[in-house]
Amino acid sequence: MDKNGIRSYLGCAVCALAITPIATALRANAQTSSTDPSFEVATIKPVDPSYRFDGKRFWAHVTPAGASYWYMTPANLITYAYDVEPFQVAGGPDWANTEHFDIEARFPDGADKKDEPKMLQALLKDRFKLAFHIEKRELESYVLVVGKNGPKLTPSTPDPVTPAIAATANPAESTAGEQPAKPKVTQNKDGSTTGDMGKRGTMTIKFDPETWTQRFAWSKLTMEDLASRLSICLGDAVHKVVDETGIKGNYQVTYDCPMPGGRPRRPAGTSPAGLLPPDPQDGPSLVRSLDAMGLKLEKRKILLDVYVIDHLERPSEN
Repeated sequence: MDKNGIRSYLGCAVCALAITPIATALRANAQTSSTDPSFEVATIKPVDPSYRFDGKRFWAHVTPAGASYWYMTPANLITYAYDVEPFQVAGGPDWANTEHFDIEARFPDGADKKDEPKMLQALLKDRFKLAFHIEKRELESYVLVVGKNGPKLTPSTPDPVTPAIAATANPAESTAGEQPAKPKVTQNKDGSTTGDMGKRGTMTIKFDPETWTQRFAWSKLTMEDLASRLSICLGDAVHKVVDETGIKGNYQVTYDCPMPGGRPRRPAGTSPAGLLPPDPQDGPSLVRSLDAMGLKLEKRKILLDVYVIDHLERPSEN
């Protein structure tokens, strides 16, 4: 799946998610200049707190005409716009992590879709009055390694090769990035959703409201890609996952990912704290998923850029 597909959280996913920090020389709190790309028009609506999240209308969806950002907190929007992980955003008001918004934005004529993240950055500065600075911090992270009994991975099914392709194919050229311009999405009878990404295989997601997890099933995934996608499963703690399995190639991968932001509140009186217990990294769902593949996570520390919010306001009226 391409970057926009991952961000849609059919890769919250998605959410999507290798770290590519913005250069530290960036003056994040500077005013957007008139030459910076921006949306032609954008509407922002707060999501009703009583809305029952179902896992379907979520994250960023980009088309040639514009972009939609559904059920995203300001913290979500910042991580998406600047292509960083949740643990790389610090500070700011509490509501930045709890209040959700739906945004519909339209590109100006002749806009390049590649400028969409910069347009969202401009929107955050203009409508949310976002200002922040970047600090280097030593953060707790994880490495993905092979378990003590070795890997238990199923290789992906090889791509079919036609005689015409076989005769002209260049072994040095990779087709791993090839995929349809618009992945085909299918709603399955069991409530799951499958995205067909061409030569990059399929990805199926099913949301479980009882455990507040997403089950991801990929038909074709490298261990490096798996590690990057596990970051979003580790909650609000400071985590980055680095692949140190040494395993090459594509595999069929299935894992359960706790939803970002924690589980929803129970009705008053059903739990002493009013919250369902969290599903931490050493909880059952993610650990069992990795163990079934002969993999595990180990802690370590790493020096990373952290985007510290200096100022943020609830968005201005449309």
